Amino acid sequence: MHNPLIELSQSLAEIVEHAAPYVVAVSARGKGVQSGVLIDATRILTVDHGVDIDGEIQILLPSGEIAAASLLGRDPGSDLALLQLEAPFGPAGPLTLADGATLGELVIGVSRSAETGPNATLGMVSALSGPWRTWKGGKLDHFLRLDIGLHPGLSGSVALRADGAILGLITGALVRGAAIVIPASNLNHFVSTVESYGGVSRGYLGVGLQPVPNPAGMIVLSVEADSPSSAAQLMVGDVILAMGGQPARDFANIQEFLEPPHVGKQIPLRIYRAGQELELSVEIGQRPQVRISA
Repeated sequence: MHNPLIELSQSLAEIVEHAAPYVVAVSARGKGVQSGVLIDATRILTVDHGVDIDGEIQILLPSGEIAAASLLGRDPGSDLALLQLEAPFGPAGPLTLADGATLGELVIGVSRSAETGPNATLGMVSALSGPWRTWKGGKLDHFLRLDIGLHPGLSGSVALRADGAILGLITGALVRGAAIVIPASNLNHFVSTVESYGGVSRGYLGVGLQPVPNPAGMIVLSVEADSPSSAAQLMVGDVILAMGGQPARDFANIQEFLEPPHVGKQIPLRIYRAGQELELSVEIGQRPQVRISA
């Protein structure tokens, strides 16, 4: 007798069985355990928030072996890290990347843990919209939230469509209490950037800013010593009216000029200081590993 539920169950099990040999567990000293996905015989994509840049990284491979890995490149803004295995290990062929998502479609998450091996979870795309900026400053091509609960090891796991194609990596670090998918298009861009430049350079100004209504702009609350803003002679109390010829009325306007293409470039500023408008220029610096201000 034809039973569509049994057929669906079998299809989901086959998708998990196909993906599991690509999924690893990543353990960074002091950071706990998360998952990752093999993109070839030596490289692993995982989430950045669980990787200690100076610590030891161990990989639990699908074979059950423990292997050492090193950090090839990272982008905290997008919560992505690329790791390099010391010795090759990998499945026979590549996984397929999805070209998009649909609100309400089923999604399978596949992770790995030392205790239970491969783990699978099932949910759906519960929210889907266009490009958005994370609280860490990265820009993702889509906001893609799943209605699955967060559990240990879920971050870094692979999110799969019902046809087995990869939607992206799941992270629990970008929106509090929510499973967010870092889209496949961002994974591709991140890997190609690391291959070309050895990492992702995000910019910073070294200022604390706050929107103000009159004059409309971003008031400077603090200036870090030896920062790009200090070199540009920005002062506490200045109001940034425009940046790069565009109005600077909120943090999003400023963040656009902190994207990787602008690092190292001179960007014109129009500011309001003591009743006068002045023209300055700031060179976008490279964001250090730990920064609190913009």
